Amino acid sequence: MAGWLAPPLMGAEIDESKLPPAATNQIDFVRDIKPIFEVSCIRCHGPERPKSGFRLDNRAAALKGGEDGVDILPGSSAKSPLIHYSSRLVPELEMPPEGKGEPLTRNQVALLRAWIDQGAAWDNAAPTNRFDITVSPIAGWTVVSGDNHKFREHYWRREGFDGGVEQFELFKQTDPDTKELITGHSLLNDYRVTLDLDRHDLGFLHTGWEQYRKYYDDTGGYYPPTGQFPQSLGTDLHLDIGKTWIDFGLTLPHWPRMVLGYEYDYKRGKEAITSWGSDGAGGDPRNIAPASKRLDEGTHIIKFDFDAEVKGVTVEDRFRGEFYNILNRANFSNQYGTFLGSATYQQPINYLGGSGAVSSIPISFQVQFGARFSF
Repeated sequence: MAGWLAPPLMGAEIDESKLPPAATNQIDFVRDIKPIFEVSCIRCHGPERPKSGFRLDNRAAALKGGEDGVDILPGSSAKSPLIHYSSRLVPELEMPPEGKGEPLTRNQVALLRAWIDQGAAWDNAAPTNRFDITVSPIAGWTVVSGDNHKFREHYWRREGFDGGVEQFELFKQTDPDTKELITGHSLLNDYRVTLDLDRHDLGFLHTGWEQYRKYYDDTGGYYPPTGQFPQSLGTDLHLDIGKTWIDFGLTLPHWPRMVLGYEYDYKRGKEAITSWGSDGAGGDPRNIAPASKRLDEGTHIIKFDFDAEVKGVTVEDRFRGEFYNILNRANFSNQYGTFLGSATYQQPINYLGGSGAVSSIPISFQVQFGARFSF
């Protein structure tokens, strides 16, 4: 349904005899009206960029009307444009529009008429000012019988105590248009926190940080001819993998929807790089002694999204640029466990672009974008 009350219609006469009569029962908004709105109206007249600025997700906005006038006149359903449109008595303003939903039945229009005639009451139980906090603590202990390093590699967790806050959530709504939400969890070497601030018809800010730890086994392989048991580096091999991000969105009426974002992805720590191979026709195993590589990798990502609708044509554009910085250090040893040394190497780090191999030149530039049009 739309909040369109074009000037030529202001003085137009509506044949009220063609309207379905109002229902005679007492209307309950949740039982009788809300389902109609959810199925036939909220898709176009919800809080996110409502058509013609007309919203049907809360009473204050619904009674305020849209860009071209008031659509609901409490106590007077026969004069309410909402009823004229939903009864399909106004050419080119039938609601829902063709292809956007099934026309309302006479019984549904009758319920809407009775609801308006009875004052257009809303769900009184629905709070407009909420403050909720939810916290779910958790604790445990893990005992490993055997290779604890292999356990860590397979389950990405350490033996011993494990616990923290499995889930927390803080929600605040000061009015139907303003919402604040903080969510996340905090466990041993596993963290996440997000912040969402949303203001309808203005914009939003979404930001957050998350990090988890991936473990590796620090033990090499076993080669019988050496008579030695598998060697171990004697160190706790793990990578801390995480990212942080922030997105700014603009959702002003009559403006395209635009989102500008930044994200930083990273890996830091040591991972196992023990490899298995053969030397010549004899097939002697090599590189079975443990080896590791220190990683320090980061990716900067810039994002921009653009969505607009012009005369029924939807335009979407997506841009994503990435900058990489990589500085790694590898430790090598031979098949008998003898430490051979280390090497530090820096890969080409200045790069903007999409997927594919890193360019062989120090600095390269690439732009990727796409657009989609729908009618």
